[in-house]
Amino acid sequence: MKHLLRAFLLSLPRLATSALGGAVWGSCCRAGCLDFPRGMKRQLIIATFAFAGALHGAEDDNEFFESKVRPLLVERCLECHGEKKQKGGLRLDSKAAWQTGGDSGAALVPGKPEESLLMTAVRYTDKDMQMPPKKKLSEAEIAVLEEWIKGGAPDPREGSAGPVAASGKMKGMSLEEAKHHWAFQPILNPAPPTVLDAAWPRQAMDRFILGKLEAEQMRPNPIADRRTLIRRATFDLIGLPPTYEEVTAFEQDHSPDAFARVVDGLLNRKEYGQRWGRHWLDVARYADTHEDNVTNGNQHHYPFAYTYRDYVIRAFNEDMPFDRFIIEQLAADKMKLPDRRDLAALGFQTVGRQFKGVDNLIMDDRIDTVTRGFLGLTVACARCHDHKFDALPTADYYSLYGVFASTVEPLDLPEIGRSGDAKAIAEHLAKREQVLRDYAAYVEKVRKNFDDHMRQMPVENLQYLVKMLPNHRTVEGYIPLDTPRGALRREGAKRWEQLIVERTRKFDPLFAPWPVFAAMKREGFAGSAATFIGTLGEFERQPGRGPLHPWIVTGLRERKPQTMLEVAEVYGRVIERALASKEPDALAIVEEVYGPQSPVPATRVEIEEDLRLSLVNRLLVERDESVKAQGLRQKLAGLERTSPVQRAMVVMDSTTPFEPKVFIRGNPEQPGKAVPRQFLTVLGHAVEDHAGPYRDAGRLELAEAIASRDNPLTARVIVNRVWQQHFGQGLVATADNFGVMGDKPSHPELLDHLATWFMEHGWSLKALHRHLLLSATWQQSSGDQPGCRQRDPGNRLLWKMNRLRLEFEPFRDSLLAVAGRLDTRLEGWSQPMDGKFTRRAVYGLIDRYAFPPLLQSFDVAAPESSVSRRVETTVPQQALFMMNSAFAEEQAKALLVRVANVQDAERRIERLHELTFARKPVPTERHLALEFVGDGGESRWLDYAQALLMSHEFTLID
Repeated sequence: MKHLLRAFLLSLPRLATSALGGAVWGSCCRAGCLDFPRGMKRQLIIATFAFAGALHGAEDDNEFFESKVRPLLVERCLECHGEKKQKGGLRLDSKAAWQTGGDSGAALVPGKPEESLLMTAVRYTDKDMQMPPKKKLSEAEIAVLEEWIKGGAPDPREGSAGPVAASGKMKGMSLEEAKHHWAFQPILNPAPPTVLDAAWPRQAMDRFILGKLEAEQMRPNPIADRRTLIRRATFDLIGLPPTYEEVTAFEQDHSPDAFARVVDGLLNRKEYGQRWGRHWLDVARYADTHEDNVTNGNQHHYPFAYTYRDYVIRAFNEDMPFDRFIIEQLAADKMKLPDRRDLAALGFQTVGRQFKGVDNLIMDDRIDTVTRGFLGLTVACARCHDHKFDALPTADYYSLYGVFASTVEPLDLPEIGRSGDAKAIAEHLAKREQVLRDYAAYVEKVRKNFDDHMRQMPVENLQYLVKMLPNHRTVEGYIPLDTPRGALRREGAKRWEQLIVERTRKFDPLFAPWPVFAAMKREGFAGSAATFIGTLGEFERQPGRGPLHPWIVTGLRERKPQTMLEVAEVYGRVIERALASKEPDALAIVEEVYGPQSPVPATRVEIEEDLRLSLVNRLLVERDESVKAQGLRQKLAGLERTSPVQRAMVVMDSTTPFEPKVFIRGNPEQPGKAVPRQFLTVLGHAVEDHAGPYRDAGRLELAEAIASRDNPLTARVIVNRVWQQHFGQGLVATADNFGVMGDKPSHPELLDHLATWFMEHGWSLKALHRHLLLSATWQQSSGDQPGCRQRDPGNRLLWKMNRLRLEFEPFRDSLLAVAGRLDTRLEGWSQPMDGKFTRRAVYGLIDRYAFPPLLQSFDVAAPESSVSRRVETTVPQQALFMMNSAFAEEQAKALLVRVANVQDAERRIERLHELTFARKPVPTERHLALEFVGDGGESRWLDYAQALLMSHEFTLID
């Protein structure tokens, strides 16, 4: 026993014990989570914890603050706790301010939300301390503050805590300065440097690496042995271990192109797309569900998220040019597609979070995913203000917002495939069609309700419009929608305003006087109005005008309005009279206000779009209408969760493109100046053929601008992402931030060389993989050089190959593979990753709402937002999974089944090593294993097999 333990522990990473490790260990024991059926497991666990600790990985704190926390503070807190006003003596507009606190003491305690007064206030748990006082924060907003404080309350804002604090604004990069920033300069193809050791480079990229090493008087490592190379390549490209037979064949093949043929063979396997598709799904923040809770039967699954996942895997396997891959994910519906299944590419936009239907947050998520994923820019940080560091004005953010807000997600998703027998398909389609008919009927009912409302309440809608006019506004802030005759629809007054604007561009017999009244000042309005009404005859005789409608003239003269609200009442009463009358004079008014050319009635499409918005953002419909429509949509979602018909999660253009305006401080209730839908200003000069302003929604134009060869970012970003996966760290360490706050490239000339090479080779990812793997740089051994380590401890100059740990998916899949149980079939429904699930992990269900603890423990990317690089931790739960889970034990049992017919103990040990490590055991290993298993029976063999699977060698790529 002690010999096996010693051999096993020597194979583990030497990590210091940490307080976190001990805490987790203690909590697991207290919770009764550990079960020790055999003494060996207990000793393995205790011994492992003696060597294992925790390495922390964290999200970019500043980015989280800028994209989530700052907008919330600006929108909901700073009105009362900012520079102009400090209720309770508290300011929240800078770090120094909240650290000082207010009259009640410290506002928050970093790392301790439960001890923070701010959390007490926003949760409304103390009736004497409730913030904001008028309207409680949503649960999602409270969760953001809790997460921020729990993470230590990182806050990059500068400024003092005094009553007249500095603004804290940091000077961002100007457009002129941006031209000199490396990432915004055109991609060049620099000549490789001359090197002293001309024999080492195998291709041009190696000379860039060697040139920097020689400049530092360093040398690269020798080429790795053949077993290491094939194992490294196999894990890199397909995420699975090579077999003993594959390793042996390569070791015995001494032809010059032997390794190139290995690489080509791996790239042509279906498992390649499964491996590299999973990398992209991290970027796409893929999940099979949105984050909302399941209550009252609500469905939180995306029934067809898996079709996007299958599209990604297929695109990688077919080596779709990356520039086309970009365009399809943003605008596949606008392209000529050779395969209708490619419509599923649009899931890139729709598989993200739903934020309980709050559309401005959904748009923010899409902008963030697209710009970080393709361009390496944190554009979402410009939501509330100009970017603090990069040349990204807020106007650019809302230009992109206009593109994405000009889309809708149709309820009736397009069919892209079928599976199963004809009868089941027919029955499903019949049920689905009935739900769609019920939904269409309900939409029409809601449309009629809105139309009736607009006919019944013209007075109240026009008076609400008056209350919003600067000249006549009597209250600050929100204007209540309640009236004595019922609540108004939020969009109602705006539609009346649109009607008046459209009708008064030329002379209009009914509304021509309205702008004149609206322009009058509130003070002295009665006198000004009386004078104007007394001269209506002259008004009619002016050039370009004509007779006013007699009813409005009579109404104004009889009422003698003292305020603009009374003018609105006159108009409303005239319209009500027209609706109730059959007189010829009434027909003209009814046609003008409620006819098909009027913006006052809502169309069916508008109602349907509005019903899909959150309760916060809906404009046309009432709460109960929205809830009932949601129930019908959920009924359809439940039906389609087991659908034999595959559909694509598409988007399509709205009937009318969204005309964006800058939301002041990120608040959609405070629109500012209008901006065009167009590409980023800082890149517009580089891709002029695809720059804006866009005539239509602009998704295709935006996609083409991103995928343009003239764009200096896109090729660099994807080449860097691929490099990161092969080498463990990108040439630019911050793979999704090429801006000022991102890291500079370690080898800028090499990055440009590879970006140029990539575009010249048809944007082919497979060609790029092959190019990298055949280089001398990638084929180096991972051995240590003390002198190089002292000069370059982080290996940024790549004097050796980095030793990498397997991510969860290839680790789990490898366990199944060596056990002979892995199912590598392509495509299909996502399934829970339980003990019965033997498909590759990429087909496992990713539940955003209930993200499995197992995946969290092994650093799988949480699908909250786009992830460029997973954190890497070593925590006790990882060891517990391998030592004590039923899944690990099942794989050990299955591994033993594969050698059950081998009776000789020494040969059985040898065969276990061949299956697990694709090599034979060395004499010391053979001796220790024989000593351990002895005549202990199958239980000893099972312990031994499980120890092999949890060994250091099994989990690392050398």
